[in-house]
Amino acid sequence: MTVSTPHDRRVPDAPSADATSSRSAGPEEVVVTGRFDRVFWRRLWALGRPMWVSDQKWTPLGLLAGSLLLTGSVKCGSIVMSYVNRDMMTALTGGQAPVFFHNVMLIVAYSLVAAPITAIDGYVQGRLMIYWRQWLTERFLDHGFHDRIFYRISSDPSIDNPDQRISEDLNAFPGLALSFVLQVLWGIVTGASFLVVLWLISPSLVAILGLCIGVGSLLTVLIGRPLIGINFMQRRREADFRHSLVRLRDNAEAIALYAGERREERELVRRLYAVIQNSTLMVRWQRNVAFLTYSYDLLLALVPVVALAPSYFAGEIAFGQITQASAAFLTLRTALSIIVDQFNSLSSFAAVVERLGSYLEAGGVRRPLLVAEVASSPPAASRIETVESARVSCEALTIQTPDARKTLLRDLTFAVDVGERLLIVGESGVGKTSLLRAIAGLWRTGSGRVLRPPLPSIMFLPQRPYMVLGSLREQLCYPRAADVGDEELVSVLQRVGLADLPSQVGGLDAAPKWKDLLSLGEQQKVAFARLLLDRPDCAFLDEATSALDPASETLLLQQLAATGMTVVSVRTRVELLELHDVLLELLGDGAWRLSRAGSAPLELGRARSTPKAASDP
Repeated sequence: MTVSTPHDRRVPDAPSADATSSRSAGPEEVVVTGRFDRVFWRRLWALGRPMWVSDQKWTPLGLLAGSLLLTGSVKCGSIVMSYVNRDMMTALTGGQAPVFFHNVMLIVAYSLVAAPITAIDGYVQGRLMIYWRQWLTERFLDHGFHDRIFYRISSDPSIDNPDQRISEDLNAFPGLALSFVLQVLWGIVTGASFLVVLWLISPSLVAILGLCIGVGSLLTVLIGRPLIGINFMQRRREADFRHSLVRLRDNAEAIALYAGERREERELVRRLYAVIQNSTLMVRWQRNVAFLTYSYDLLLALVPVVALAPSYFAGEIAFGQITQASAAFLTLRTALSIIVDQFNSLSSFAAVVERLGSYLEAGGVRRPLLVAEVASSPPAASRIETVESARVSCEALTIQTPDARKTLLRDLTFAVDVGERLLIVGESGVGKTSLLRAIAGLWRTGSGRVLRPPLPSIMFLPQRPYMVLGSLREQLCYPRAADVGDEELVSVLQRVGLADLPSQVGGLDAAPKWKDLLSLGEQQKVAFARLLLDRPDCAFLDEATSALDPASETLLLQQLAATGMTVVSVRTRVELLELHDVLLELLGDGAWRLSRAGSAPLELGRARSTPKAASDP
């Protein structure tokens, strides 16, 4: 069967459960084992433990203690009420009206007290979940922005949608974790309390209950185990679909200019049907689990009645004892059957732990999420060493792509003294931007040493500047400038040729959509304004003037030269050589040539034969 959609699109059926669970992972998929194995428990420990041992633990501990006190009072009352309810039912069958109405009043009084306590307990637990989410999110953000980890995670193909993991998975984790912990805790407490009640009525019922719960839990795990992997894939595919919608919004103009609406629609529909296919598979497996759980609930309610009926007919026990045993039996079943009752939620929880744990491990964390324990970088067999220095230089630098399958530069050696200007040129694809990434510390696969000023003392200007969300003042002061007066901001805008920008947008505190308002050339001028305000020791320009006219380009580079800062410019062709002191030409296949502006080459790096693993695949 196929599903028809507008414009005669044809989308295949949702795959069968067996096909989905057993197929190999493609380039955009991961394999989820679907087991509560040692990896799961290690990741759960790394996520769940840190807040409770941090210096901010007292607030959540206080909220948890309050919740335990409130819930405990209700649980204790429910045990007492089981005897009150027993006496009430016995009085009803014995025609003892005063005793019956007395116990009814006790139950009403308990309900009036327990209702607000339960409501307050829900509020306290909600506050605890919000606090835990905030704490975890702050730690994840701190972890992500430590040592460029966010860049490595975003570039890791095995970590899909890191934004969704922080926004949605971190929102789900505290609530699910707290819910399951409290259910287990109160299941043990309630189970121990009502176990005594049930034992005093009929010891055989305790053995029957244990057998029923054990068999039910085992069957639920066996039947529902694939749901863990399906839940993982569901969260991923939902995030992929949402990401496509965000890309559509961010690139609406380009899509319209290309007239690519039909292509984008097909891609969105494809991702939508991936969500629908996985949702269909999830519903099928939830149906299978529901067959068991509904049968389990319906049949288990009969067990205490059937087991005690012979004793009641023989006059050995009162009717109230049957109702008390039934209530105790079902309470114990609810307390101890968390796997049967909550397997769908448990499978979703396992998927959340899997996604958050793999996110942390991609950034180098395999222990609890404490800032002091965040690894500075993942281990690697060979790495480029970065050393802080006053000048910019490379020593026998060999750069490979992050997967180590291609070598871009070999044994590159050069030095730029303080205040000098280096021009790097070469055809597209020879490794110009990759060299800047290695200098910035983003790419570390390779060998050799990079010497450069500390990161707070340098600034990189990419070809397409990053336009932050905020006012014109915040645009100009990004990322480090602060306490800059209005006159200085207006002055720097005049210097880069944007004197009219404040009046066009409504002042320095106006905050329009900058990417839609400014052309690429104007965005590049804003980036230069940031550079002139920040005044770093060293600036790296990666085609940072590509959208400017020659006059504006020359003016901006002259202003940089007048500041005395060290400048490294990347361009495709040799241009404006008079504004630079040193020329580095990247020739392809790892070769390079270094020379002083207007003089013969100082040094030459030749391409050498290398093993196949180090070349293009």
